Amino acid sequence: MKYLLKIMLILLVFLPSCRSSKPVAKTYYVIEFPGERAKDSQPLLLPYSLEISTVDIHPVFATHQIAVRENDHEIRYFSNHEWAVRPKESFTRFVHDYFNQKGLFRNVNVRFWSLRPDYRLVTRINNLEVLVEGRDYYARLQIEFRLIMEQGEVLIVQHSADRTRLLEKRNLNLFTGAINDIFYEELHYFAGMIIHDFTHE
Repeated sequence: MKYLLKIMLILLVFLPSCRSSKPVAKTYYVIEFPGERAKDSQPLLLPYSLEISTVDIHPVFATHQIAVRENDHEIRYFSNHEWAVRPKESFTRFVHDYFNQKGLFRNVNVRFWSLRPDYRLVTRINNLEVLVEGRDYYARLQIEFRLIMEQGEVLIVQHSADRTRLLEKRNLNLFTGAINDIFYEELHYFAGMIIHDFTHE
């Protein structure tokens, strides 16, 4: 009987402390077009319509989970840190907003219902990850942009990049900011290639 009383007392002491432990809250991260960086919009250059295809992302990196690579063939995911929106949706909106504000094409949309667009922009992301090398953390983004003429499916301009950026510390907010910056820089470079191609025909 005394033994049972001791067990009950122990349970009464420890059970409340177990119940009071709160689950760790998830943190969500956002990829978004930095409108303040793209204020250098210019007069309309091209009297054509441009359709923005949904960004194609390698399945490993296409979910809400943020990937971290510590070995060449090994990926794991952060358990309490996620993308607020699936990357394909965030990056598609990013590309649309960039070209919409830039003013390079007469019409820009993610889908044209009543007309066939003149050109289509295809974006592929092969890597979107935190890369760990020793004690250093890097943001890695491997991307490809292609501008295709709809009539005849002709490739007009293509650009690819595999970029890494060292993070000052292990912080996923810094990682997200680095990915945002890299994507903007490469998209801006690609837009410059388009301008050069069309103005030097």
